[in-house]
Amino acid sequence: MIIKRNKNIIAFLLLAAILFLTLAASGFIEEQNNNRDMHGLPADARVADKVEFSDFYLCRLEGIIEPSIAAYIKNCIDMSEASGYGLIILMDTPGGLETSMREIITKILNTPIPVMVFVYPVGARAASAGVFITYSSDVAAMGPSTNIGAAHPVNLGGTGEVSEDAMEKITNDSVSYIKNLAQSKGRNSDWAEEAVRSSVSITAAEALEKGVIDYLAEDVDDFLVKLDNKTVDKLGKTYNLKSSGAVPEEIKMNFITRFLHIISNPNIAYILLSLGVLGIIYEFSQPGLGISGAIGALLLILGLYALSVLPINYAGLGLIVLAVILFVVDILMGLGGISSIAGVVSLIIGSFLLINTDAPYLKIATSLIISVALVISGFLFIVIRAVYMVHRTRPVTGKEGIIGSTAVVSSALKPEGQVRVSGEIWQAVSETGKHIRKGEKVAVRSIDGLTLIVSKIINKEKEGG
Repeated sequence: MIIKRNKNIIAFLLLAAILFLTLAASGFIEEQNNNRDMHGLPADARVADKVEFSDFYLCRLEGIIEPSIAAYIKNCIDMSEASGYGLIILMDTPGGLETSMREIITKILNTPIPVMVFVYPVGARAASAGVFITYSSDVAAMGPSTNIGAAHPVNLGGTGEVSEDAMEKITNDSVSYIKNLAQSKGRNSDWAEEAVRSSVSITAAEALEKGVIDYLAEDVDDFLVKLDNKTVDKLGKTYNLKSSGAVPEEIKMNFITRFLHIISNPNIAYILLSLGVLGIIYEFSQPGLGISGAIGALLLILGLYALSVLPINYAGLGLIVLAVILFVVDILMGLGGISSIAGVVSLIIGSFLLINTDAPYLKIATSLIISVALVISGFLFIVIRAVYMVHRTRPVTGKEGIIGSTAVVSSALKPEGQVRVSGEIWQAVSETGKHIRKGEKVAVRSIDGLTLIVSKIINKEKEGG
């Protein structure tokens, strides 16, 4: 058993090491790509010497703005700068973390290439942090049935944890930030302030009319046609965009970045955490298996990583940890479900408290929390019932399996002799010292070394005593 456990621990450590090395290698490769030496390009292809832009990269900013998406956008800007290409960002976002938003904006403002933001596809939105990024772009456009706005800063510390005065200071800071962006890019600063203070939203047509964006476009090709011959002044240089007929080259996320972006969704992170809990529970209900425990621990690590980039309430996380402890204690001690009931309650409360923010797009769906609670409750019912039945079942092997069983006298007990039990011949002695004839049925009362202590079964005593 110790050897099996050691092998299980080694297997888990290997899995964790592979995950760590994969993430580290991906970051190293991405860094190398960002720092590529572009001196081999012709002089007229370098941004420093280029006046006209006729080549463009395209990237997609989709979903919640968090560290992995910020790293991807910054990488796209680095690649565009190194290649002497303009960059088009297709945006569809409900908003995200302020730190990640500011990283993207700082990169856009300080790169010596034109960066265009196009709110697309049809039905897309540039909400909250998306408004700020749109305002920071050199050229902004929106597609059909798109909208922009609702940029009021949300409380990432949860309701009641930020005072009214503190929230007013945060709002004023956000207003100053977006007004500076508006003035530097020649956009409507009055509407920008209204979007931050009052969370107003407008359609694409209204955005064009109010001077929030520069163009309306049906699709990327239409945007490139309208962008043609556009002049962009940036960092003391003037660039002329020759985009008509251009075919942008899309920069796709690498696997690791996309994976981290996907699991950073609060609902996905919560599912990973829940699956990890189920794996741990199953491991303790089936000791020695190892695989379920290793996979459960790995899923827990991924879930906790995803939650680490989100505004976490540690009281909620503590309640979830307490729930896991209660589940494990119930299984190990065979408490019959009493501890697990408290664990389920702790899990539900902790889940509702886990993501500590007023932003709806960063909260865990209530339906998901209830579904997970029901699944874990059902799983625990099956596991705990199985453990309880095992504890109630009489052993059928070894010393405990023999005591209480029925034997047949194969050699008369005077008071010593032999009996047959479970197909085996055992030395036996009569418990009362009385003789027992061959062929009589006896009950095994105890074992003394290799000798069974037996007594004759009388009519009132059920066979198997």
